[in-house]
Amino acid sequence: MLQLSEEKLEHEVQAMSEFLGEILEVNEAILDADSPDVVAVIGTENQSKIDDLVHDISDAFKQNDRVTAKELLLRLKYYLNIAEKVRDALQKYVG
Repeated sequence: MLQLSEEKLEHEVQAMSEFLGEILEVNEAILDADSPDVVAVIGTENQSKIDDLVHDISDAFKQNDRVTAKELLLRLKYYLNIAEKVRDALQKYVG
């Protein structure tokens, strides 16, 4: 039983580590963007991920799967933070 728990934990840590790596890459892409068009593309891709997560979170709550809902909400928080950074980056070009 302990071995199964350890394997599950290792898998979760690896998955979260990969996710955080992706988030870091997106944040770097925003910082490195050299035009509003590049930032807008990042924003569009990010919004798509947000929309998918909102749908998945809704499904998790409908199925009373609070563990999955909590994990998805955590991921949503990161994507919402990226959306804010996209807005800020676009403001630099507008204003």
